[in-house]
Amino acid sequence: MATASDRQHNPEPVTVRVEISQVSKLIEEATYLIHTNTAPVSALLAFHERKARLFEALAAEEPENADRQEVAKNARAQVDHLNAMAERGSR
Repeated sequence: MATASDRQHNPEPVTVRVEISQVSKLIEEATYLIHTNTAPVSALLAFHERKARLFEALAAEEPENADRQEVAKNARAQVDHLNAMAERGSR
């Protein structure tokens, strides 16, 4: 069992609960981007970054939930892939 002294050196991760308003805002943004075929690449990248952060926060709320962990991992991989594509396209 960890003592108070141990916790000072190895603090437990602090998770912030995801609010439903954050999910709603992300869905609104996705809807806008779907209907706006002319959205700049930077807006698409920013959306996917926010989506990945939201899924990572949801995964942090339930570290034992394999589905949440997988979704967060896939969302982050998608961001990394899109960033790499954008970098290649800007060269």
